[in-house]
Amino acid sequence: MSRAVNALNAAWGWTGVRFAEVVAHSLMGHLVVVDADDGYHYVDPDLGNVVPLGDETAAKEHMDKRETQVLWRANTLVDAAVKRLGPVAMGEVYSLTPQALIAGDYAPENLIRVDLIDLIFTTGDIARQVRDLPDGAPVQLKVCP
Repeated sequence: MSRAVNALNAAWGWTGVRFAEVVAHSLMGHLVVVDADDGYHYVDPDLGNVVPLGDETAAKEHMDKRETQVLWRANTLVDAAVKRLGPVAMGEVYSLTPQALIAGDYAPENLIRVDLIDLIFTTGDIARQVRDLPDGAPVQLKVCP
């Protein structure tokens, strides 16, 4: 099993999905994954959710939608990140700082380069902790050593 799949199962396993394969990931860390039962899912680290897509045909149809392509490519964010941070290295993606992810603040100064595995762990943990909070609820981040 790949490092990414192990990270998904450890950090996002609370969703009930048993991840088996990463099919693709975007430059902003969004993932298309297959579960142990051959179902496809879209992992959105920004919104902290895993969206079931169905079989391979349904996943392809979802990914071909214009609105999905806009989200997947995130051209404006990626362009700002490249300009500010330079190109990503192998295994890296762009994302927002954890504080900006929670706040939904997509300002260019909040963009970072991060290892995809670290992003999977961080966003899965954040999503698990805030999943039952109402929108606008105050959140305090604590960093554990």
